[in-house]
Amino acid sequence: MRKNDFAGLLLVGTALVATSASAENYNFEVDLAFQSTQSDGEQTITTAAGTIFNSTDSDADDLSLVGNWYFAGLSDEKGPRARAAFVDRASVLSFGYARVDLSTSATVVSTDPLVPSFSGDFETDGDVYALDVRYVWRDSGWFGNAGVASSDVTLGGFVQDSINSTAWRLGFGKYLWDTTSLALDVSQSDDDGGDVTMTAVSFSHLGDMGERWQYAVDLGFRRAESGVASGLDQDTWSAALSLYPTRDFEFGVRVDDVDAESAFFDRTGVEGFASWFVTPRVVLAASYRVDDVNFVSNVVRFPSAQTSSDADQDSVGISVSVRF
Repeated sequence: MRKNDFAGLLLVGTALVATSASAENYNFEVDLAFQSTQSDGEQTITTAAGTIFNSTDSDADDLSLVGNWYFAGLSDEKGPRARAAFVDRASVLSFGYARVDLSTSATVVSTDPLVPSFSGDFETDGDVYALDVRYVWRDSGWFGNAGVASSDVTLGGFVQDSINSTAWRLGFGKYLWDTTSLALDVSQSDDDGGDVTMTAVSFSHLGDMGERWQYAVDLGFRRAESGVASGLDQDTWSAALSLYPTRDFEFGVRVDDVDAESAFFDRTGVEGFASWFVTPRVVLAASYRVDDVNFVSNVVRFPSAQTSSDADQDSVGISVSVRF
């Protein structure tokens, strides 16, 4: 699906529900989102036998649909509407589906006799299904998280193949104060190439800034450990600041940094985002993200080589959500 097609869906969906009556208590929410990502990278490896230059350009389209059932009810009476589930300590059962289409062009020019030159275009697509539940004991502030996910990805290229993956997630947390929480999650994914175990800690706080404005801070750390081989572990740090001049409008910035231990890549991403509740039931959102990627994987394959690389990635996302 292209950007223009999805923009049309947003306009139609908004027109259908914008005239709905205002309400402050909900049981369901449906989110429809589209994200387009473009990335390009170049790398030069100088070995004792020659020089290897490779470049990659890719375009990815990600379309997702998520349905939320607030089985104990959701009220947006207090705080920003975008943070209603957090402020109201709502329990929710979620089902999600995502479709990913990736087009990649790759070129390798090599004077090293052990590495052949080639050029090709590849198409990759996949489907992801996820089921999550979050239960909150409103009086005590304790909450539990659980989820399962399954994906089926078809790889394009010289060898046609598919990868099936399953994942589970368990966690718990507590509201330290009315609008401050701390959570710990453990998850594991298992695919045809091995398994990855992740441990994540997250902190969220919503506060007042002046007489009318509010702000939110979200901090996180995630440790990913691969069962395939050493050196593939990753640490991810994230921080986000959201500002709310009114209950209906949100804007902010998010930063995350991925640090790989001697293999694959390091990445730093910066994202700007905004959302606007056209009515209490309907919200439109948009985001723009830029990533700076540093590939270091070839240090393992060519330990004595000199490597230089440059890679960038940018993403644009739009979404519409409806509560009822």
